[in-house]
Amino acid sequence: MSYDDMLYLGATDGKIRAVNPEARSEGLPFPSSDGEWSFAITMPSKSFLSCGDSSAPAIIYSTPVVVDGRVCVGIHDGKVMMLAPSARIDELHFPHRKSGEWTYPDGDDVIGAVVGNPVAVGDAIFVCSSDGAVYALDASSGDEKWRYELSVEKLWTTPVVQGEAIYVSTFDGHIYALSVDDGSLLPWSFDAEVGFASSPLLYGDTILVGSFDNNLYAVRIGDEKPLWRFQGGNWFWALPVVSDGVVYAVCLDGKVYALDAETGKAKWGEPFDAGSPIAASPVAVDDSLVVAAESGDVYVIDMQTGVGARIENPEGDEKPSIDGTTVLASFCAQDGIVYIRAQNNCLYPIDVAERERKARISLD
Repeated sequence: MSYDDMLYLGATDGKIRAVNPEARSEGLPFPSSDGEWSFAITMPSKSFLSCGDSSAPAIIYSTPVVVDGRVCVGIHDGKVMMLAPSARIDELHFPHRKSGEWTYPDGDDVIGAVVGNPVAVGDAIFVCSSDGAVYALDASSGDEKWRYELSVEKLWTTPVVQGEAIYVSTFDGHIYALSVDDGSLLPWSFDAEVGFASSPLLYGDTILVGSFDNNLYAVRIGDEKPLWRFQGGNWFWALPVVSDGVVYAVCLDGKVYALDAETGKAKWGEPFDAGSPIAASPVAVDDSLVVAAESGDVYVIDMQTGVGARIENPEGDEKPSIDGTTVLASFCAQDGIVYIRAQNNCLYPIDVAERERKARISLD
């Protein structure tokens, strides 16, 4: 994510990185003295080849969030961690309590795998876990405020909060509403015939969520039936983007759909075809939508017309936009530049106005 001129990135190699785009453009060694840092998260590992305990890199699928200048991240290995940039720059022992760092749960205890992103609202951090529970943690201390166990497995969703309610979607086809204050179930819930593949997105009083029947659902809070649903050729796995009353949804069928947020009707004559499954959420910059397909090709699409252009690879147009490496993670925009992190542990800056790719940034 982007915050205060810095990019905060998690990766499956277990490292959290704070990246300064200006320092990267100048080619300075990483990490530079311009606020950059890298922190390797490890978890205990027992191996039959070893006589004692050892450690292994943690796995991070979630996107970090910034809370009062600190960085919170969920770990697939069953932890939620809060990091303070000042402590990480000085390489102090983690967690450095005086700097506001913490880990939940403490010690060697773990919860289920955290796949979705943590969400910060007020003085609380909300997170879902593969143990089927929703957790509310104190943002300052990491202490548990409450925990509510839903009768589901693999709760991979990123929750969404509006007012006094927190909403979660599940693989068994439910949308639940919980109280922000104590985690108790609120009276309304929504039941579908099939499970939901994506996390929920709130647009006004409507929840947008993709399902395993290849539909994108629009569900008005309080209703028992969907406001509308739109069928694609595969799952809508990534969160859509909503702008000026239009839903821009990417699909694993390789297409980008523009839909009226009130009716679900198509706004473009034809969907944009990226030619490869799209698992990463798009980003809107001014009147352009930036989309990265799993193939490594990146497209900039006019949000009004649906006409798009492929970003050329500076090393040769026959190559995919970003060196043919898979793109699965969410990406972010800063000052007209979209930063895409690929599976090869490189960051690719895309200049949206110029429709060109800048020099790639190695994160190793």
